[in-house]
Amino acid sequence: MMDMICAAVLYLTTGVVSGAPSASPVLSTVSGTTRFSWEIPQGGLGTGASFYVVSSAGDTVFIVTGSGTFSPLPGYRDRLVYQGNIAERNVTFTLSNIQISDAGTYTCGNGGGAATDVIQNCGQKLVVLGKPTTPGRPESTTPVYNQQVTLTCSSTSTTLPADHGLTLTYTWQRDITDITVASPGSPYTFTVSFRDSHSYRCRARESQGLESEWSQVYNMEPEYGPYQIPLTPSISSYTVTEHQALPSITCSALCRPGCIYRWLHKGVVFSSGAVLQGQAERSKRGSYKCQPYNTHGSSDSVTVRVDVQYPADIRIFTVNSHGGSVTVNESDPVTLNCQVDSTPWSVIRLLNGTEELKIADNSPTAAYRLESAECRQRGNYSCTATNNIGAPASQSIELLVTCSPRLDDAVSQQLKVAATRGGDVIVSVSVLAFPLPTFTWSRSISTSQNLTGSSSPVSDISVAARLHLTNLQQQDFGYYSLTVDNGVGGQVTYTVSLVPEGPPQTPTQFRDLDNATTSSIWLSWLNGFNGGHPQTFLIEYLQFATRTWVAYNSYDEKGEMMVIEVTGLTSGQIYIFRLQARNDFGDSDAYVFVEAVTAGDLTEQQRVDASRTCTRVTAGATIGGILLTLLTGGIVLMVLYRKGYRVGHILKGATRKSHHEAVEMDNRGYSSLDHISAPVQYSNVEEDSERQQYTQLKIYENSKAEVAADTNTYEGVIETPPVTYESIETSPYQNPGAHSQDLDK
Repeated sequence: MMDMICAAVLYLTTGVVSGAPSASPVLSTVSGTTRFSWEIPQGGLGTGASFYVVSSAGDTVFIVTGSGTFSPLPGYRDRLVYQGNIAERNVTFTLSNIQISDAGTYTCGNGGGAATDVIQNCGQKLVVLGKPTTPGRPESTTPVYNQQVTLTCSSTSTTLPADHGLTLTYTWQRDITDITVASPGSPYTFTVSFRDSHSYRCRARESQGLESEWSQVYNMEPEYGPYQIPLTPSISSYTVTEHQALPSITCSALCRPGCIYRWLHKGVVFSSGAVLQGQAERSKRGSYKCQPYNTHGSSDSVTVRVDVQYPADIRIFTVNSHGGSVTVNESDPVTLNCQVDSTPWSVIRLLNGTEELKIADNSPTAAYRLESAECRQRGNYSCTATNNIGAPASQSIELLVTCSPRLDDAVSQQLKVAATRGGDVIVSVSVLAFPLPTFTWSRSISTSQNLTGSSSPVSDISVAARLHLTNLQQQDFGYYSLTVDNGVGGQVTYTVSLVPEGPPQTPTQFRDLDNATTSSIWLSWLNGFNGGHPQTFLIEYLQFATRTWVAYNSYDEKGEMMVIEVTGLTSGQIYIFRLQARNDFGDSDAYVFVEAVTAGDLTEQQRVDASRTCTRVTAGATIGGILLTLLTGGIVLMVLYRKGYRVGHILKGATRKSHHEAVEMDNRGYSSLDHISAPVQYSNVEEDSERQQYTQLKIYENSKAEVAADTNTYEGVIETPPVTYESIETSPYQNPGAHSQDLDK
């Protein structure tokens, strides 16, 4: 029997093709029990053959003879229970206390000793399950926020035989919490959706088998670009002065790996480092941002506004869009434009010399327009700007205005000159013109005087033409012609009269200024020619109670127009004032009168008394000439009174009118009178006595021909003045209807 057994042993190893198993593998853990069961293929045993099973190690496990006798070999007797039936070609047995060494493929044979005795497709594999090895610490690609990362877990199967065909799968935990994964295999790929750190671990599980221990923990610290970018201090707007240091602002950010910092000014790199550094310049005003960055990108902080304040700088100052010296024609429009660069905006002033033309407050520009340039508007125009930072800025432009010659109205009485016989005199006429003109003196009658003359500039646009006359004789008095030419608008001729010194002319335009108080009245008048000597003016008023004239005050000549306040008067009272001019040669040849009322209501008795008194006032002396100028519709009304005539009822109706017409050059209350021969006494004169009618009322148009028709007499010297009198329309204070005796006054 033993010989037969020995003869039947075949040493077959796992994986022998001829002994391939015919049944599915059986699985068992160490020390476990498992049941094998398969069928011997039809015809596999042959006749009288013995059957045996061989383990993967080549050891015979048991023998079953053809008669069905079962004989386990040593090492299996206590562990193996046979349950098969050879007749039915069924091989079934149970193996207990399985060891790792039991793993392998169990094949069967037909009792021979050669490899050819192994029954084909007869056997079964025993898989002894082992615990997978503990995985090492998971490995990872670089984790980046918002990007995919792969974790790798690695374990080794300990199940035998090695060709067991089982697979390892892996499970994961994050912070000791199971993770549901789409695929249980390794590696584990997912998108990093966090910036903070988390721990990961894994373990392996064999299909139908055991599970490994957890791996060591892998702490994942994702990398990410900068975010949460605070600024210290957290002020969003700063104001600094030019050339000072920019505000010290520190920037920080959360980023992994650590960030590098830079500051951007209007999107362009300004400085490096977490702290804003630099000097404030006007070109550096505006927005600043901190921009931290690393390998994963960059981000911008909130915007910081830096207002750099700097003094005014005049960028453009033009006249009619031109700079420097600008020439325009008279009547041309002129536009001044000044543009200023400053922060904050400036107070801009446009000046003509010291005269302020325009002020623009808190503005970058200022403009001023002259609709029609005038000769006197020539000069240096300037633009000044200041915003209280640094020194004010200023630029100037010279404006030249070409203009034809005309009398300089800033100089009074320049066309009438008084002198003494045998003396010397300098006749001076100031003329406005640009370019400066040339002058020619002439006279219609022969003269021994040198009429060459001279001239000297008074200003940029004014020049004085002078004629020096010496040892004056009677024939030297009269009219002199001055021809002026500057190439603009043609020649202009002026007539200058030289008269003997004498009393002053009677003032004109004597009027109430309509701003009376309860105790005062304001009066004004235009001075007449002073006769060659300083003149004073005597103001008197009529005292109704005593019917006498009371002297109020005397005034020295100051300018062409006099304005005075008469004080100490009675409320609601009618007053009659008269005015006369005086100099060293005597008094003017007439008074001028005006009626005025102090503020307050007049009583009925006051009105009656005033009316009765006024009707008794008459003129007691001859009238040399009375001239009334009414500038209405361009007509001059001249009322001439012959000498020796008296005027009655001149104060009749002295009560004020209910309204006043705005008529230029009107003696209010006495529109029919300008001059009354002086001195005149009005006391104790009866109402109806010495009434005379005045005659010779004439109306003339305001023309040069009217004056040209007059003939003036100077103590036996007769000279007809030239027809052309430019001076008549030139001076606003000259009376073009002056009576024929003007040259004698």
